[in-house]
Order: sequence, then structure tokens, then C-alpha cells
Amino acid sequence: MSAWSADAPAKINRELRVGARRSDGFHDLLSRFSSIDLSDTLTVEASDRLELLCRGEPLDCGESNLVLRAARGLALEAGVEPRARIVLDKRIPVGAGLGGGSSDAAAALRLLRRLWDVDPSGEIVSRVAPTLGSDVPYFLVGGDADVSGRGEHVVPRPDAPAAELLLLIPPFPLSTREVFEAHARRTGEGARVAERLDLETSGKFFGPNELASAVLEVEGAMKAYLESARQVGSDSSLTGSGSTVVLIGAGTGAESWLAQRHPEARFERTRTLGRAEYVSRTTPPGGRNGHYPGQSLPGR
Repeated sequence: MSAWSADAPAKINRELRVGARRSDGFHDLLSRFSSIDLSDTLTVEASDRLELLCRGEPLDCGESNLVLRAARGLALEAGVEPRARIVLDKRIPVGAGLGGGSSDAAAALRLLRRLWDVDPSGEIVSRVAPTLGSDVPYFLVGGDADVSGRGEHVVPRPDAPAAELLLLIPPFPLSTREVFEAHARRTGEGARVAERLDLETSGKFFGPNELASAVLEVEGAMKAYLESARQVGSDSSLTGSGSTVVLIGAGTGAESWLAQRHPEARFERTRTLGRAEYVSRTTPPGGRNGHYPGQSLPGR
């Protein structure tokens, strides 16, 4: 029985701008995403039914899991029975702002497309991806990319030099819904999303994350982690709406110093991934990622 495996790398937001809540309940965004070398792994094989086995980091593996939703959505659109055994080895923490669930969903679409031998053009994957979550279209592209709308517009950027990062991951997740609700209360109905990113001209690795104040409102304990990070990294930032603090320029002693102050936290040394490496690690054998219609390819 053949089985296919692929990585599902995490992402960080190097800058995140957020507008007011739209009539559909989402917020307009403008963000720079970068893939990083921290990943889950998915394996799929043929089965007489659809089943999901989760290992590693704790998460809900019931019907609400994005991997199962991706499988059912792809099967429905392709006109096939949703039959597969899927194993998810989970290393990306949930609710940490690293996009793990969305990356898992994108990986499931790629692998099941190969297993079921459907959707050679990638059009079905492209239709299903944005129905699963705002970040899923990005994970069909990877690398450095600017993301806008509710997340469905993805513009690949040229690869920046690889950056060494330290992730400080508190022992609790944050609710995306609660963070965005707090942001909406703080900014009101008239907030407009920025037209461009500060990263374009600042020369810095991080730009503003406009959800940071909302994160602190939802979870006051985040203040201590942010203050500690500022003492040991040349620059640091929250990523997305989650609890992870990303540090760049953290020296060799930074991790041990932070671990002494925050023994309850998890730490990960990682690096950014260029698009070529991302595609290599996420494309199953004999498969292709396909083209996401919301994506603007370089040179267009």
C-alpha cells in the first residue's frame, strides 16, 4: 500500500496591519508572511474510510479539524469518496500565531490530491483552500509573501536572506476570535487597513503588529514575555493573533537566560525558509503544488 508524506511548515507575520470588521465578519488585512523551519508532518494512505490520527502536540482531532475539513471539501469538489488514513505528527503549537492548522490543511489538500489522483490543474484545491481559513491560500505558496484581503490575495516576494530566529512560546494558546474582537473594540468601525507595509522602507526585520494591544488585553501575562524578549534580541514581535514571541538577533546565551526567567515556556531555534525549499518540502512525490488564482506570480 502506497503512502505519501510531506512537511507542513509554520509561518510568522513580520508585519500585520488590520482594518475594521467587514460585513462578512472578517477584517481586511495587509501582512508579510515568512515560512519557517518548524513543521508538522502529514502522511496519507489509502483506506476504506476517512480517518485522522494525531500525534505530538495536543489538538482537537474531531470533525472540526482543518485536515478533515480539507479532505471532505476536496472529495466533494472532485466527486470522489473521502477515503484515506491520515496521520498528523504535530510539532507546531495550537493558538500560537504560527499558522499550524492552516498549513496542515494545505498539506492535506496536496497529499490527497496525489492519493486520489484528482485535480491535475489545481483548480479545485484553489477553490477549497480559502473556504477552510484565511491563511490556507498562503500555504499553497510559501516563502516570503504579502497577504491582503481576508487572506485570499497572496503576492509572492523575492526570497530574503535566511534569518535565524528564536521562538518564545508561552504554555497557553490564544483565541483568534477573542483577539480580533478585542481589536475591533479598541479601533471601532472606522479603522482602515494600511496601504503599504513599513517593511518596504524601514530596513527592519519586523514592522508593527496591530493586534499586539489586543493580545495584551486578552492575556495580560504576555507583557512579561515581551519585556523579556526585548532584553535579549535585537528585535522581537508577536506573530499573528497568537502567543508566540519571535526574536531575531538573540545571542547564544539568550535561550538559557529566557528559560531561567520563564521555565514554563517552550523555545525553538528556527530559520526562515525560501520558496524553493518550501516547495521541495511540501510537494509530495510526483505531485505539484498547483497555482492559487488569488496569487500574483512574480513578473506579472
